[in-house]
Amino acid sequence: MSKENLRESRKRELKEEIYLQALRLFKERGFENVTVDEITSACGVAKGTFYNYFPRKEAILLHLGQGQIALLRESIRRRAGVKEIKARLQLIFKDLLTRIDTDPELMKATILEILRSSLLVAEEIQLISEFEGLLIPLFAEAIAAGQVSPRFSAAQLASFLVGVYYYALFSWLANPARGEPAALLAAHLEIIWDGIAAEGSKNRG
Repeated sequence: MSKENLRESRKRELKEEIYLQALRLFKERGFENVTVDEITSACGVAKGTFYNYFPRKEAILLHLGQGQIALLRESIRRRAGVKEIKARLQLIFKDLLTRIDTDPELMKATILEILRSSLLVAEEIQLISEFEGLLIPLFAEAIAAGQVSPRFSAAQLASFLVGVYYYALFSWLANPARGEPAALLAAHLEIIWDGIAAEGSKNRG
């Protein structure tokens, strides 16, 4: 690994550490009761270092969604060689959900704090819109290849799948005993595939 790549890797690791330490404090004491000074103390970093990564305390809560967008872009790139759209989507969403299924309580704390703030909700909605936008080309490709029914637009399919993704995520957060979110999403994808797949591709899936 080059020095530049090593620096970038360390920066990502430090940002993730600040994020996780902050979430643990938010979970224990509530978002409003935790200061930036307390976060930096828990992480062992200077206040200036914190602001290099997060312009304000609220930005910590958006890090999960922003990280998922970056991971989605990378996964779409890595999975481009998988020709069957159903298999590709399963791999992409498995990649996304791997990052968030390690500590459901921390993820739940993040989402609850976002929902308490109208400003953060608005910013999260923008991330969801970006999420949908990244999936649209996949569905456009699948429609052109005859894998998905042309009865639906690529935008409609992307929006629908993102809704199913969040349903699986929230179901898991509400009751982790139901199983891993990737398994929940895969089960729902099996159900909806019969409705969106082109006739000739159903048996192949």
